[in-house]
Amino acid sequence: MQDYSRFNFRTIAIIIILEILGIGFLDWETKAQPPSFKPFSLSSAIQYGIDHHTSSLNAADDIQASKARIREITSIGLPQIRSSYGITDNFIIQKVIIPDGRLFNPNAPPGPVALEFQPQYGGNANLTLSQLLFDGSYLVGLKAVQTFSQIATKSREMTNAQISENIQKAYYGVLVGQHRVDLLEASLARLDSTLLEIKIMFENGIIERLDVQRVELQRNQLLTETSKISQLRILSLQLLKFQMGYPMNDTLVLSEQLVDIPLITNEAIPPAYRDLESFKARPEASLLELQIRGNDLEIKNLQAGYLPSVGLQVQRGALAGASQFNQVLNPSGNWFAYGSIGLGMNWSLFDSFNKRYKIQQKRIEKIKNERLLFQFLQSSRLQQDQALIGIQNAVASLKQQIRNQDLSRDILQTTRVKYREGVGSNLEVIQAEVGYREAQSAYFNSLYDYYISKVDYLKASGKLTGNNE
Repeated sequence: MQDYSRFNFRTIAIIIILEILGIGFLDWETKAQPPSFKPFSLSSAIQYGIDHHTSSLNAADDIQASKARIREITSIGLPQIRSSYGITDNFIIQKVIIPDGRLFNPNAPPGPVALEFQPQYGGNANLTLSQLLFDGSYLVGLKAVQTFSQIATKSREMTNAQISENIQKAYYGVLVGQHRVDLLEASLARLDSTLLEIKIMFENGIIERLDVQRVELQRNQLLTETSKISQLRILSLQLLKFQMGYPMNDTLVLSEQLVDIPLITNEAIPPAYRDLESFKARPEASLLELQIRGNDLEIKNLQAGYLPSVGLQVQRGALAGASQFNQVLNPSGNWFAYGSIGLGMNWSLFDSFNKRYKIQQKRIEKIKNERLLFQFLQSSRLQQDQALIGIQNAVASLKQQIRNQDLSRDILQTTRVKYREGVGSNLEVIQAEVGYREAQSAYFNSLYDYYISKVDYLKASGKLTGNNE
């Protein structure tokens, strides 16, 4: 038989029936697990979220897109080869008017004449090679796309840090919820045991019905609270699945417990950073710095527009003309080769100050981003201070709650002994049970507050990556 001390009477009855039928509860529970069942530690849950969450996957795709963008911009400065081939049917041939037909035929009458200077069918095959030799905007653009690639990388770091934060908070929430359920079920089991005892005492005429009703009322209230907390735990588990990008209908079991996670001491409280430069480790700050660098490159790109661009072009082709269509299609027909090589320069001499006003806008945008960066660093220091205060308060509260648990446990044991010996009332036992349960609940609430404050501190200091135990 298994140990069923943590279950209530109804659960025990079901388990006993299963045992009689030869189906142990733990065996049944194991059979209910999926074949690929694998408990998740905090670190593995974070890694799963980074590997599967939609935001992280999209951020990874953004990095690949930025690399493709770099190759796209780079290709602009590489040789470009174009080819063309066309056939024309001049079904109505355009004539050229000559002022005096005698220029071509001395026997022609004086006066203008219209002559045809092209065949009905024509062909043109062309191959062009072009190479950009100098363009200031292109050179700046190469540097800019590198910055944009770094922005995509930092954006993914920021996304993963947010995923890590959400998963850690949800993970601790599930652990606290499970402990609260365990405590409530243990209290419910003790009340069931007490209820059995006082019912026997009532049947023997030792106590009044009022004593039994008090315990029954307390048990009903505790049963309602246990059901409510159990539902909240299920909801918190669903939230964790969502934060991990885990299938909502699949089983998710955690391998850790709050007691397995080391608790911080006063000597190990993290340091408080005062220099704003210390908070530039946060990916959000790095992202703002890259945006400022991008503003500088945009300004340089616009300034480079004042310089000329120089390019080389080489052409090689052939023209054909014939009075019959099949003669144009014949490669050995009336085709006449041509070729050229040229060096071209484009230079915008005056644009009515268009680029000047664009540069002013980019400079203003840079100043705004610099202000945002300074404000963010100040906000990070404030978040750090708030998290440190939360940690210190949680540690102090935990120490007090540990003492309260010990006291309430001693009170509960004493009142139960007094009640069994007939020198105490069951009301005192109920009150002691409530006090012990409240002390336990307060302890785990303080423990949850500590871990949440710890996650907030790691986020503020730019250390929220991976497993931050």
